[in-house]
Amino acid sequence: MFDLFKNFGSSDSISFFKLYNNLRAWQDAGRFPAEYELPEAISFTEDFWKRVIKLYKYTRADGFERAIAVFWADGDLILSSDIMGNRKAVTPKSNVSVLYSASRHKGYLRKEVFLNDKLYSRKDVYEKKVPRQIEVKYLFNMHTHPPHEGADGQNFYTYFSAQDIKSLLASKAVITGMIGDKLNILFRTSSTPSSADQITDQQINMEFLVRELHIAVYQGDFKSKVKRVTIN
Repeated sequence: MFDLFKNFGSSDSISFFKLYNNLRAWQDAGRFPAEYELPEAISFTEDFWKRVIKLYKYTRADGFERAIAVFWADGDLILSSDIMGNRKAVTPKSNVSVLYSASRHKGYLRKEVFLNDKLYSRKDVYEKKVPRQIEVKYLFNMHTHPPHEGADGQNFYTYFSAQDIKSLLASKAVITGMIGDKLNILFRTSSTPSSADQITDQQINMEFLVRELHIAVYQGDFKSKVKRVTIN
């Protein structure tokens, strides 16, 4: 009997596109990944990083939180348009759809992706590779945190809030992300509790998330791999 879920070793580093196959399998099986099934590091595309850096710069300039919702649309990773909230919270609202139509090129179909009813991308795809059923799935949300000025006059960025963690646990999402001066990604695992209503902002740090909530924590500089944090 073969193992449907690839078990990543501690030295593994994979692209998010490859990781998506496991995310889809875990979702179809109705479960969250075990801690040992997640890789040591994850890489993202150049387009993904361009959007992350854009959000970071806008938030640093005006102090307002922004968010993007990340969707999978028949093999394409779609990032929602920027959303401005107030200085304390941001609520992302996006929808994605895919349309296939005849192409001028023989053996191909025209694929159009729409984000919030506006054309997001258009390209021709090989007809035999077009799926019988269109697959559009919400994957996760990311949001930005603005910088704060410390007593020494230096800027610093806060980490995830208790509400961020409560929202993750209350949802069916496996992942959430936060953009400060680095990209932070959290993976909920099969050992993560279904709720943590009593946690406070003062408790939230990497060690607490890993040890107490069994959340896989990743962090990385912009345009670099995000690496899994290990607590000894």
